[in-house]
Amino acid sequence: MADEEINNGVADSEIEPAARELNAAYATGFFSLSLVPMTYLVVPLWALSLNVSASMIGIAIASRSLLPFFLSIHGGAMMDRLGTRRTTLFFTLSGAILSLLYPLLPWIGSLIVLQLLVGLAQGMGWIGAQTKIARMTRGNPKYAGRFSFITTLGTFVGPLLVGFAWDAGGAWGGFSLIAVWGACLSFSVYRLPAPAQSAEHRQPRFGFRDVVPNMADYVQAFALLSIPGVALVIVVTFLRIATISVQGSFYTVYLNGIGLSGTHIGMLVGLSALIGSLAALSVGPVIRRVKAHWALLIATAISIVAISVTPLLENFAALLLAAGIFGIGIGAGLPMLLMILADATSRRGQGMSVGVRTTANRLASFVVPLLMGFVVEFAGIHQGFLVVAIMLLLMLGVTAVIVRRSAAIASGAGTPKSG
Repeated sequence: MADEEINNGVADSEIEPAARELNAAYATGFFSLSLVPMTYLVVPLWALSLNVSASMIGIAIASRSLLPFFLSIHGGAMMDRLGTRRTTLFFTLSGAILSLLYPLLPWIGSLIVLQLLVGLAQGMGWIGAQTKIARMTRGNPKYAGRFSFITTLGTFVGPLLVGFAWDAGGAWGGFSLIAVWGACLSFSVYRLPAPAQSAEHRQPRFGFRDVVPNMADYVQAFALLSIPGVALVIVVTFLRIATISVQGSFYTVYLNGIGLSGTHIGMLVGLSALIGSLAALSVGPVIRRVKAHWALLIATAISIVAISVTPLLENFAALLLAAGIFGIGIGAGLPMLLMILADATSRRGQGMSVGVRTTANRLASFVVPLLMGFVVEFAGIHQGFLVVAIMLLLMLGVTAVIVRRSAAIASGAGTPKSG
């Protein structure tokens, strides 16, 4: 691999990651995933200030996932081939710069274009963080739990601060903070150790061919779906990100509609993330009693129900309770996903496997806001939440039936790994 030393004769389980490398990877997790809820909070408020329809808000929010949907596998393959550090650094710097253009271009067409580009940049940053930690720790529950805790802690701090920034400085305050956050992410990626090079393993040169998606990468990536553990992770990823997409789109619209400020909305989003970070630490003891795949499905069900009841609530205390329960489901599920995925794939395919998962991630975050936007515009916001809840619970039920009947998943069996 481009940015990993070859460990001749040393089993992955015997490798103890260096403290500096771990801390840098944790920092990338803290700043990368948190950019998603921060952007999700500010963009609907910005779109509302432009006085556009619900369907256009849905299109604008969904558009951030379009390019990552097509290019996440390519991005993961680039990281496997060219190195996580330099590939991620390019995208994180681009995202930080582009974030400053939102308030400079106050038109819906410009918003959609920026969402396309920033969504790709932020998505690749998160792929890089996940790829690095997966390669370093091989799904070790201790490190996966810590990474998830720190990452989810970032999704508490980020939305809270961006809510204050929006109330204090409007669009410039909110988007400037997102740009600064992206710059901090870029510095964290820069602090990742440079790849060790030798005569036998020089870092590949970056060329035009590497920018162009390779169909062979896509065929190889989708072949991973034949592994039961990977297939389960992909389906559950879609369901989890669908609920996060609800929180990042018409959840904010609903809360704004009942009179909550950006600060209060940030508190709700941040609280769910804080409780989620604590839930992530409980995964180790839980999976000693319940198999990881069942615990993952239960956590996903909790998150779906908790976000779906939002339109039934107007009291801030009730909204806080629902946000906390949502955080438990989302926070507990992330380390389980990382553990199952790392266990099911080879070390050399970690970037590609994360790319496949991110493709499902982006599909959910494209489809759900788009669907909700049209339902909300023509039937109302309560019906929008109801339609999505029914769709996701039905998908979860079908998944649970398949898991129950799958001997490979039920036994925890994986596919033999190479590399």
